[in-house]
Amino acid sequence: MPAKLDRPDATLRLLILLARLELSEAQREAALTLCSGIQAWHEVARRAERQLVLPLVYRHLHELSPPTLSPADAAHLRQRALSLVQVNLLVAGEQQRLVGEILDPLDIPYLFFKGPALAARYYDEPAMRSCRDIDLLVPRHRCVELLEFALRHGYRPLAPEALTPDRQSLEFALRAKTVVSLVSPSGVCIEVHHEIDRGTGIYQSDALLDSRVAHQAGGALLYSMPTSELFVYICLHHTRHYWSHLHWLVDLDAIQRHPDFDAAAAYACAERRGLASTFNACLEFYRALAAPEPEHSLHLSPRSREMLEACFTTLQGGLEAELALRRQRPTRQFGFTWQTTLANRWTSRLRKWASPLQPGYIDYQFLPLPSRWQWLYYAIRPYRALAKRRRARWPAQ
Repeated sequence: MPAKLDRPDATLRLLILLARLELSEAQREAALTLCSGIQAWHEVARRAERQLVLPLVYRHLHELSPPTLSPADAAHLRQRALSLVQVNLLVAGEQQRLVGEILDPLDIPYLFFKGPALAARYYDEPAMRSCRDIDLLVPRHRCVELLEFALRHGYRPLAPEALTPDRQSLEFALRAKTVVSLVSPSGVCIEVHHEIDRGTGIYQSDALLDSRVAHQAGGALLYSMPTSELFVYICLHHTRHYWSHLHWLVDLDAIQRHPDFDAAAAYACAERRGLASTFNACLEFYRALAAPEPEHSLHLSPRSREMLEACFTTLQGGLEAELALRRQRPTRQFGFTWQTTLANRWTSRLRKWASPLQPGYIDYQFLPLPSRWQWLYYAIRPYRALAKRRRARWPAQ
């Protein structure tokens, strides 16, 4: 595990404190105290943008009006925040078009999770929530129909990049991957999932789709997870990424503030999923980050303390630090050993050892075979991997 980084500086502590929809009076006073020591507001803007919380940070700072924030710096923050709000509105609009032009006409059951659907349902101002893509879950047996229609109507493949709209190609891609990424005509990334937990068995897609709930968003009817289910899922997902972006902390805050949130129901959901320890650690972690100096929280459990330290590491060290932590995680789905069982860890190891043998879309792209002959990829793949390694070691002169 990477070495622990220093105590967060005033800018990061301010951003953490402002990563919530509302501020208590004590938090307002603490934020103003932190603002009094900040001179480089362009750095605040840069880091807030990188942490995907700039629109919300600007809203709080506009209300606080700290004396050290000059009109020029405030104008810069506002300009950058408005440019991100435009992106957020573009993504939200693309989600509605996806429903109106593809999902509803094809009568495909779906649910959205994270991103603009979460913002529309739980944020007082949905455009405050930074969104870079759209996450969509659909039944496995409807994926080919959805992808074929999208690719023939202006959407481009992103991953696999060479994906073609013929059914044989799409069927192979879905066997090789649990998520296929497209780019909409307006440039928004859409991740089409037929599983959301990388095959670990925590979630069954059909059961999730059966339990979906509808809500209004900008005049459109969207489907997403029930509140308790979504809250537990984001605890799992964001912990797997070590809370490396502050907009995830805002998600945790926003859902808890919503009238539909019931802590007891959410805990019961976490117990059913085998995620009670993750749920409890996340709530402790959230409460600690509500304090001006979360690293000094006295009553954190060892699990929440470990989560907090990993979060500080990724917030300060960026993607490189997160990738270093990921290389140490016990399984692909869980970030910490205390979230897992011995069986989880051995299953994950076996899958990791077997993954180089599994054919990928690149094998199909190299040699498109009909389904009855695709077993040959298992025989061809080792030779292709060896040839690739040899080319990398001895490139052509």
